Amino acid sequence: MGTWEIRNRFGQVFMGMAGGLLAAWARRSVGYVRAALRSPGPERDDAVLLGKSVAAATAAWSVARWLLPSTVWSFAPLTALLVLQATVYRSLRHGAQYVTALGVGAGLAAGLASWAGIQVWTFALLMLAALLLSRPRPLGAYGFQVVAVAIFAFNAGQGRIAYVGHLMATVAIGAACGALAHAIAAPARRPLHRRERVARLYERLADVLRDISEGLLEGDDRVALRASGQWRSNAAHLSGEAEHAEGAVAAEQENAWFNPRRDPTDSRHLLPRTRCAVRIAHLCVSHVRSLTRTLDHARADGQEGCLTRSFRTGYAESLNFLADALEHVGRVERTDTDALDTVLRRARDPLSGLDALPACADGSCHDCLILRGALVNDAARIAVELDHAATGMDRAEEAARAPRHPRRGNRSASSSHAA
Repeated sequence: MGTWEIRNRFGQVFMGMAGGLLAAWARRSVGYVRAALRSPGPERDDAVLLGKSVAAATAAWSVARWLLPSTVWSFAPLTALLVLQATVYRSLRHGAQYVTALGVGAGLAAGLASWAGIQVWTFALLMLAALLLSRPRPLGAYGFQVVAVAIFAFNAGQGRIAYVGHLMATVAIGAACGALAHAIAAPARRPLHRRERVARLYERLADVLRDISEGLLEGDDRVALRASGQWRSNAAHLSGEAEHAEGAVAAEQENAWFNPRRDPTDSRHLLPRTRCAVRIAHLCVSHVRSLTRTLDHARADGQEGCLTRSFRTGYAESLNFLADALEHVGRVERTDTDALDTVLRRARDPLSGLDALPACADGSCHDCLILRGALVNDAARIAVELDHAATGMDRAEEAARAPRHPRRGNRSASSSHAA
């Protein structure tokens, strides 16, 4: 095979791979656009943020180009993009950190240059001071901007006060354009959507417990645990979903801060209940993972015989009631505490009788007692978490509804003033 044929074949393979990647990217892009147009969600939020970013950056560059010298135009769109974050609170925080870092770096460069001129030793002193000033924690991830802007202002601006003024003016233009974009189209608030996502997490967790219950009742001891690997995989997948749901709830809480858009739902009271619900769900997922891990190890170690028919029947009954309790707690509406107490009592009754059963067929298996104790303990912990869930959500809502009274010292001071 000649060199030309090798190159030709290599080119065909490369073009085929590039075409496949391009087709996959096109399919994902089409699906992303359809999801953004179909219903509210993260895809639509990303699309709106993308559009606002383009508009804010273009507006900032246009205003800076109209008012300021060309040497500082680039900072206007960069500032607009850095300021325009997913939430108003994050935009304010990042904007304050970025503008502060730029102001410190530019002021430091201008001060040193005007005092000692553009010299090698002043540049070294500038680097030392900028690196030290970039370390404070309040600057966050933008601490290094102190160093970058100090170098830029020292070299490109020669430390001139006029250049520093133009630089801060273009940064102010970019920050104003980013803030204006949020004021015109504030981020959407969807606390009810987050609560529904947590409710679906509870439903999936209940389905996992029912799958385990059905599997334990199938056939003999060896057949009962044949799906333990799948149960363990499902529980691990739910752990990732719980982490994502917890992050989404935290992001929604942040989204409510300083957001000018009013939410149609009572988010002030719904979000505290959702935070409590997702925390309880995360704990329950951890116990279910421990339960499925124990069952999978029992199958791998050949301990299926420890789980006799009578034990599996009682344990499966308890898991079914725990699944019902999960659905009670996970629903979007307020939890019926009386119904939840009844279901949890039915879930605990079979567990209390499992310790009285023989450890295994001949009643002498110490390892079986350990295995059963671990399974009963995991189920009991799930019941305890759910028992505290309803009261915890009610207390979180009551704390959110309670009026914030001024401190006693302030009241006494005002009363003494009145006297």
